[in-house]
Amino acid sequence: MTTERGGVYLKYALFCRETEEGDGDDLSFKGVIDLVDIPMPDEPPSGDGPRVLAEVDAQLAFCIAGAAAGSHTLEVTIRAPGASLSSPPPQEVTWEEGIFFQRWIKPFRIPVTRLGRHVAAIAFDGMPLGEASFLVRLKP
Repeated sequence: MTTERGGVYLKYALFCRETEEGDGDDLSFKGVIDLVDIPMPDEPPSGDGPRVLAEVDAQLAFCIAGAAAGSHTLEVTIRAPGASLSSPPPQEVTWEEGIFFQRWIKPFRIPVTRLGRHVAAIAFDGMPLGEASFLVRLKP
């Protein structure tokens, strides 16, 4: 059974440590990141603003399908509890005729200032498509 979808949609999105392209355009995700444990801080927080507890180096891998041929914009915004991260301007992308889907892999260094859910929101032509996220908690 097949399902046809109309319009642009996010096929998948995830954070991982590494990606690898193999023969025949196979794409492998290594070290999928859905939970990050950080150690208890040695000192209590000070009033000097947010303190970076850890930095998460991750690759955001995602795939968009169903776009019409032509020029489009792609925007990825990182949202983290307690941190206001600046978003890069939307990226101009060209979708060629006959292309069913496109994959992107974007590296990020995400500062962790508070525990909670860290999110990459993905928008195409200004329309939110979906997100990838991971949870940060203290080591049990």
